Amino acid sequence: MKQINIKRDRGNVTFETVSIDVTENVFFTNLDPQEAHWPTLATNQLGAAPSPNSSQCTVPTPADLNPPNNVVSYGCQIKGHGNEKGVINVFAQLAAADDTTLADATKGQPITEQQVVVGGMSPYAITGQLFQVTDAGGNVIKSGSGIGPNLQLNATTDSNGIWVTGTPTLSGTYNFTFTVNDAMGKNLQQVQYSMKVA
Repeated sequence: MKQINIKRDRGNVTFETVSIDVTENVFFTNLDPQEAHWPTLATNQLGAAPSPNSSQCTVPTPADLNPPNNVVSYGCQIKGHGNEKGVINVFAQLAAADDTTLADATKGQPITEQQVVVGGMSPYAITGQLFQVTDAGGNVIKSGSGIGPNLQLNATTDSNGIWVTGTPTLSGTYNFTFTVNDAMGKNLQQVQYSMKVA
């Protein structure tokens, strides 16, 4: 739930731009001491400040939040105030990609770029990268920080998730995990990914 404060600045009535994911709702609080307001998405009118009322608002679920449409913006007008309004940006939920088993790769050959995290709002902060490479018998050949020898995580700057790239230098099954925080404070923890390298 994200709080949106309605404010008056030099006669203009607005609210700040807010960002939520599709699982969240918003609620409006009127901080304007001069008059009551009624945002178009809200269910009731909000009395002038210091009125304690607030109004919960269910933001319509966007029809399509798949890349490249990872964010939909709603302009929400304040009734009786013409063009005065604010913006609610709705992002796809930060999540692991549908398939956590990546396509097979070949040692010494660049892999096809593969998406491992979808949704959320950039910039992304990636931490806690750990990997193990095992042989056919399940024995650990190599382990450490990162996602595997010569593989990298690339975070997009357009809220289009996180991708794996690189050229693996070791044959075996790569298992890796990491943690992601996005710009809205959402968190994705230690999903297990794997990729076979021949």
